[in-house]
Amino acid sequence: MDGAKKGYSTRMTLALLIYAVLVVGTGLLTSAYPDAAWRYPVAVLPMVPFLYAIAAYVRFMRDLDETQTRIKLEAFAIAFGTTAAVTFCYGFLQHVGLPHINWWFVWPVMGVSWIAGHIVAERRYR
Repeated sequence: MDGAKKGYSTRMTLALLIYAVLVVGTGLLTSAYPDAAWRYPVAVLPMVPFLYAIAAYVRFMRDLDETQTRIKLEAFAIAFGTTAAVTFCYGFLQHVGLPHINWWFVWPVMGVSWIAGHIVAERRYR
């Protein structure tokens, strides 16, 4: 697992660094030219390293042993279900007066749920 983890860490760090640079750069560029026709494709440029990060994680999952793969899969299942429950619940509450929130908030819910799911799954198998 150490080799898989090292390769994953390298690929993920590279993806996140490029992502951060592109988020700042595209944000500044699209803000400076709010009426430009090219702002839409430029605005989504940070998705390129994001997609690379997804590919890096999939590769990492393929390099893990069966137990680690099962732990990661359970963490994803917990995160998926929790995120669905939270977002559906909030969607219903919006109909009765809670403010509409930006889609950007889905990822933090997923991330926190994923971490919690990983803790639960690790405890089960350790």
